[in-house]
Amino acid sequence: MSVSKRFPALLALLAMSLPVLPAAAAESTPSRQIEVQASASIDVLPDRATLNAVLVEATPLVEMGSKRDGDDTTEARKKLEKRSTALIKALNRMGVDSDHLHAGNLSVYNEQQLQGNDQAAPLKERVVIERNLDIDINDLSALPGIIDALFANGIDRLEGIRYDVSDREAVEDKALEQALARAHQKAELMASALSVTLGDVERIQETRSPVLRPMMMASARTEQADSATYTPGTISVDAGVLVNWSLDTSADKARP
Repeated sequence: MSVSKRFPALLALLAMSLPVLPAAAAESTPSRQIEVQASASIDVLPDRATLNAVLVEATPLVEMGSKRDGDDTTEARKKLEKRSTALIKALNRMGVDSDHLHAGNLSVYNEQQLQGNDQAAPLKERVVIERNLDIDINDLSALPGIIDALFANGIDRLEGIRYDVSDREAVEDKALEQALARAHQKAELMASALSVTLGDVERIQETRSPVLRPMMMASARTEQADSATYTPGTISVDAGVLVNWSLDTSADKARP
């Protein structure tokens, strides 16, 4: 027999000698798993706050397009810097450390105004100069007194109060722990109801990262307002997880 005729015959003989495997054995058996999604929310009381006070100075109003006196802008800036220095010193005397005071850069812009109700009259304009001052407060009981002092020392606006907590990571970790505990509880409940046994954790995924978002409280307080009580309420922190457990098949086989 020629070589060309013997080769196909050898291949056929080799194929016949191979063991025949079931189709199911050739494919990997999918693992039995249970997937659980859970979330948790915790409320915490803030223990610190940041105030945003604003000082404003402006040049005299002039008709739009007319020549301005450069000295007016310089004078307004000097007055603003003098007021800023006096305010910081007053807060220092109250016990607010300089490390807790953050003065922002000067903000300069043009402001236009109508002359009364006369729509036909030329617009007037002026240069407005502002400076923001952030005050960090670690003792919320001192908050009303500091706000009173701000207005007593001539601030023009109190933009708002930003409440926060000093240990953010601990609060966020607690929310995540509660979400994981809830996921485990739900998985145990489902496994028990279906008469199966939980195995190892196969996968964990955050569906909602626990982030503590500081709470802003707007302030409509004016210089003539009475001293107020500032109650911030609570700050919510949410966390969410998705967890996969394998199912312990050996425990199922051991059952009678």
